Amino acid sequence: MTAAIQTHRKVILIAGACRGSGPATARQLAGEGHHVVLGARRSSKLTALVTEIRKAGGSAEWYVLDVRQPDEMREFLAFAEDVHKRVDVVIHNA
Repeated sequence: MTAAIQTHRKVILIAGACRGSGPATARQLAGEGHHVVLGARRSSKLTALVTEIRKAGGSAEWYVLDVRQPDEMREFLAFAEDVHKRVDVVIHNA
């Protein structure tokens, strides 16, 4: 990872991370050196995606949520802020 990427590393939340363009977006952003926090309903798919990203040298974690529930979205954001002390980007893929 270059110094420029490390300096601009962002914490990026992706809600609806396991369907549609979510997995590809997560892989791309993690491959660019950003930390991705992935949210979706299926823990098995989240775990598999996070494992794949980490094996490729990326940084990721997951959080189970239903994006249709506003309280769960707030909890997802709070989780990421608690762990990383900031959130730079939110992608609502659902």
